[in-house]
Amino acid sequence: MTELPDIGKISQDVFNELIYPRLGAKSNKVIVGPYHGIDVGIVEIGNRAVAMTTGPVFIVPEYGWERSAWFAIHILLSDAVTSGLAPSYLSIDLNLPLEMTRQQLEIVWETIHKECERLGVSIVCGHTGRYENCHYPMVGG
Repeated sequence: MTELPDIGKISQDVFNELIYPRLGAKSNKVIVGPYHGIDVGIVEIGNRAVAMTTGPVFIVPEYGWERSAWFAIHILLSDAVTSGLAPSYLSIDLNLPLEMTRQQLEIVWETIHKECERLGVSIVCGHTGRYENCHYPMVGG
């Protein structure tokens, strides 16, 4: 039995032992499913395919809110780009520390909006909330 790492992503052994055998309902529409080190999945829908990805990113306030938000979007979209397709849609999750102000959130969100607009990416859904013990903004998509 392989143990979890002290920090960071789980090893391929842990993935193969715990995650891979338990992927919910089986579907022959899943063309590319979860694999260790691969952050994009591809699903057949009719005669087309949809590539999707998810991932967490944290915003580093010391970099500045705008710069951090810009990096966060590019980190999230980089996984989608590995599919060979240009990203088109984004679902985004913002978990915010209680200390974050409306003005800071406005800077982060405006940066996300402008960068997605520039890249042709539509934000289609998401979640935004403030939480205890969240010590820095977490962004997932």
